[in-house]
Formats: sequence, structure tokens, C-alpha cells
Amino acid sequence: MQLWPLANICTSPKRSTQLVTNYLILGMTRLMNPENNPNHAAPSPIDSPELLALPQRQKVVLVMDLVESVRLMATNELAVVDHWRGFVRHATKKVLPLHQGRMVKSLGDGIMAEFECPRNATNAALQLHRYFDTANATLPAEQQLFLRAGLNTAQVYIDDIDIYGSGVNLAARVASLAGPGETIVTTEVRDGLTDGLDAKLEDMGECYLKHVAQPVRAFRVGKAGPAPILMPSAGASLSPQPSIAVLPFENANLQSEYAAVGELIADCVAEQLCMAAEICVVSQHSIRTLRGRSMTVSSVGATLNVDYVLSGSCYQIGHSLDAEMIVSAELADCRSGHVVWNARFKTSVGSWLQTDSESSYQIAMPVFEAILRSELQQIAAKPFHNLASYSLLLAATDLMRRTSAGDFHQAKTLLGALIERTARNPIGSVWLAKWHVLSVEQGWSSDRNSSWQQAKNAAQNALAIDPNSSLALTVDGFAQCNLAKDFDMALLRYTKALEINPNNSLAWLLLGMLHAFKGQGEQAVQAVMRARRLSPLDPWRFFYDSLTASAYLSAGQYAQAQKYARQSLRLNSSHVSTHRVLTIALAMGGDMQAAKEAGALLRAIDPALTVSGYLANSPGVQFGIGRTFADALKAAGIPV
Repeated sequence: MQLWPLANICTSPKRSTQLVTNYLILGMTRLMNPENNPNHAAPSPIDSPELLALPQRQKVVLVMDLVESVRLMATNELAVVDHWRGFVRHATKKVLPLHQGRMVKSLGDGIMAEFECPRNATNAALQLHRYFDTANATLPAEQQLFLRAGLNTAQVYIDDIDIYGSGVNLAARVASLAGPGETIVTTEVRDGLTDGLDAKLEDMGECYLKHVAQPVRAFRVGKAGPAPILMPSAGASLSPQPSIAVLPFENANLQSEYAAVGELIADCVAEQLCMAAEICVVSQHSIRTLRGRSMTVSSVGATLNVDYVLSGSCYQIGHSLDAEMIVSAELADCRSGHVVWNARFKTSVGSWLQTDSESSYQIAMPVFEAILRSELQQIAAKPFHNLASYSLLLAATDLMRRTSAGDFHQAKTLLGALIERTARNPIGSVWLAKWHVLSVEQGWSSDRNSSWQQAKNAAQNALAIDPNSSLALTVDGFAQCNLAKDFDMALLRYTKALEINPNNSLAWLLLGMLHAFKGQGEQAVQAVMRARRLSPLDPWRFFYDSLTASAYLSAGQYAQAQKYARQSLRLNSSHVSTHRVLTIALAMGGDMQAAKEAGALLRAIDPALTVSGYLANSPGVQFGIGRTFADALKAAGIPV
């Protein structure tokens, strides 16, 4: 067996360990498999003397590309190509030589270059950003060209054609963090720069990059001077919600008296979707301006500036209001052109003429859920620090809904990042206050008093930013009621919240719960049912169902309480308070066998639960009804 001398392998100290390991593995493999020696098979990549002799140098790698190049090319390909060729000539002949850089490669919408030092690489990147300034001054906003850049210092392999190595890939990944006109650098580059002298630096923290196992510390770079060449991407307000346009459904019965039912369907579904605060719905009056035009989903999206389009068709079998109608619906993502949801329903014309049409809910609810799923999938694919502020909020609230310990605590981390980004917006602090209340309700907080203080501080911070925030007042009332047991203050908070916004569904829901704690069952049911009407598509549907069950329990309507508790558990099987309500409702309804089974499941989820613990923490105990519920828990097998 022939082996290369170690001197030929260990061409640099940094390479020696890995190459010697490869060398030893190769030797052992040939000893164990003599038929695979070089005389019988082509050499593997490890065997290649050319690869082993490839020089390795420390370089600063610049990766720079054109933002939204695909969209720009689709709009005006020839002009974009001409601008890009001019940019590459400018980079190759002027900027790179000036800063001792070498063009490694130029693609159709990106370049890669190498430099000897971070200062030269950074100055080159900042100068290259300014190339399109003159052209952009004469172009409309949607046609303007911007670059984004990533820089990393690393040991790379070099030949006459290209540079290689994980450090090169990392420069490209770091570039993905940059917005239009931005340059992002790694710690290794930042260490070669002097803040305020070479450049203005902004720490982005540890960023999570695709296909990179560990987070990477990154810095945003601006031109040296009193103001950076760019502004931080995180503003004081949240990014816009996902938006949707609901197009009139195509009607195959064009000659019938029901020819306009396609527009009726769109109006009804849009009206339902408007009740979901998480999405923005385009006015149907705006959509009617597109009537009679042949447009693709992407062109509708571009014209109306929306993320999603809901379209469909309907066909009526018969000529009466009760005749069967087949409705097909399809939700498309305008950004990708992909269909993210579709379904087919059987209904009737008459059902669309009813107030609070069940048919419109049948379509609106899965559409809303599909939008949330689609948005969350896109969020999951982005690095943490590259998320828009609204995306952070959406991700945090979704993790809180799942009520698994890991997801729930990750939500707190996201809320912390949101609060840092949106210091003058109360929404992050509002949800953080709610997080602390729910941590107690779910049994994940070992210190109730500490949770109360933290919830109160977060709510007060939100109200200091906006004293008239209906949502902040509502969540403060939630903390006052469930943690401090101050029902008078909670009532004041809910009342003021509803004065500011009578359509605040969460305020109505929690007001209903306050009535339930006091044993005011009829008022509790009225309030929660009003909340449900105001937010039929709420993503916290399980929470609404759970509190509806509690309201009916307080009213002595045990069958209804069981119905809504089971409905809630179908959506979220690990919600402790819902299991508790179901156990009590079964016991008080007289089904003791089912109550004991539910009690056993409750104890499996919350092993620390005791009747005495419930009496100590339940807000309703001081009104008497809590003691009745405690007796029901005891009868269901919960230990004293």
C-alpha cells in the first residue's frame, strides 16, 4: 500500500489535524479493503494531490447581489441587464482595484470578490452601493435598483477560477440578513474595523442562518460620519399584517336571477375575514374596479398590493333559494403564485342571504387558518433577526397558543426581541403581560407573586406608551383579576377598554369571565357570546371556547359547559384550565364516572393540582362559587 508522506499533507497548521485524520482513515480503509486500492479503482477526492496542494489563504469575502432581481427582470429585463453590466464594469475596473480587491466571479445578479483586509472590503462595499444612485433618481420606486452585501473573513481555498470553503458560504448567508442598501459583516470583519473611524457599526446580535448550525454574531455597517448611509430596518411601529383580496366568485348561472350570487359570496366571506385583526382585507368597493378584467393572481396582487387572493366559482342546481349550490374556493399566495388552500362546499343561495351566514364562516375560517399557517412557514424559514416586527408578534402569539412548555417559553424570547425593536409601540409589552398571566394559569410559574409583578410592570409599560390602548387596558384587567384578585380594578379596566373600543372582543370575553367568577352566570354568558360574535375567526379560538365553557358552568348549564370545553380541548388538548372546567362540569352534571376519568387526565397534565391549591388560587373562591367548584373537583378524585 502506497501512502503519501505527511510532509506533503500538512501544508498548513490549520489543515493538518483534519488532513491527517483523512489520511489515517484512508489508510485503514485500504488495509481492510485491498480490492479498493489505487491500482484497482479511480482515486477518491481525498486521494487527489491537486486538492491537497490547493493553497489556503485568509481573505475577506464579499458577496453582493441585486435585491428582488427576479421581479425587476420580469418587469424590464433589458434595462436591468444593461444596468447590471455597467455595475460589473464599474466594480471590476474602478472600485475593486482602488481597494486592492479581486473579482472572483460575476453572475447574472450578483458578484463575489476577495480582499486582503476588512477595511478595504467594507469601503468597497459602501462605494458599490452608491453606483445605482444616479439611475434611481430617474426611476419610479418599483423599478429602482438596490444591492445588499455580506462580508466574512475566513481561511479559503484558492485557485485560478474560484475560491472555496465554508467561509465563502457564510458570506453569502450573512448577505441574506441585509436589506436594500445594507452591508452586514461577521465578527471577524468587525474586529478589523474601528467604529466611527472606518465605519458606523450596529450590533445585530446572534443571527440564525439557514444551514448554519450555530448562531452567527452580525453587525450592520454604515458610512463613517455623523449618520450611517442606511437606517436600521427595525422601526418603531409594526410591519403590516398579511393582506388579502376576496374576488367575486365566478357564477356559471349567468342567465339566472341569481347571477349576482358570486359577488354576494365574496362580500359575505370578506365581511367575516374583516373580523380577524391579524389580517388586512381589501375593501370590496376597490375590488369591484377590477370587474370584467382578465388578470392573473400575481397581477391582482401587484395591482391591489396584497399578499393573498381568494377566488372561486359557484354553480346552482335548481332555481329556488333552497336549491343546492356547489361552491369551490381557492387561496393563492401572490408572492409565490402557489395555491395554499382549496376546498369545495355544498350550500344554497338562501344560506348566503342569512345574517351571520354559516356558509361564509365555512370558507372564512379555513382561509384565515391557511393564511396564518403560510405566514408562519415563511417566518420559520427566515433567520430570527431578519424577521419583520409583525412576523415576530405573529410567531410569538402562535407559540403561546400551543401551550407546550418549550414553545411557550420561546414565545417570551420573541416578545423580548419585539419590545426591543418597537420601543414606542405598546403591543409587545401587552402580550408579555398576558404571557405572565397565562404562565400561572397553565401551572408553569412557581412564584405567583413574581408573575403578578412582572405582568403588572409589562402592562403599566404598555399603558405608559399609550394610556388609551384598549388592548393594554384589557390585559391589565386580566392580570388584576386572575393574579391580584382585584375585581373592582379589573372591572374598571374592562369598562374603560370597552368605552374606547366597544368591539374589543377580548375585553368582552374577560368581562364574561369576571362575571363567572362572581357567580353571575347569565351576565357571563351574554358577555362571552358577544365576544364570540365579534371575533368568530380568532386564532385563540380554544381560549374563547374555554372561557365560554366557564361562563356556562357559572350559569349552571352543565351540558353547554361540557360542549364548549370539549370543543376547546379538540383545538388545544393541553390547556389545564379547560380540563379543570370539564371535570367540574361533569361532576356537577351528575356524570361521576366521566368526571373521575376527566379528573385523572387533569392530574396527569397538572400533577401538582390539589383541592387546597385550587382554593388558594382560584379568583372565584371569595364569592362562594369557587368553593362549590372545589367540592366538585374533590368528588372527581382530585386530592385534598
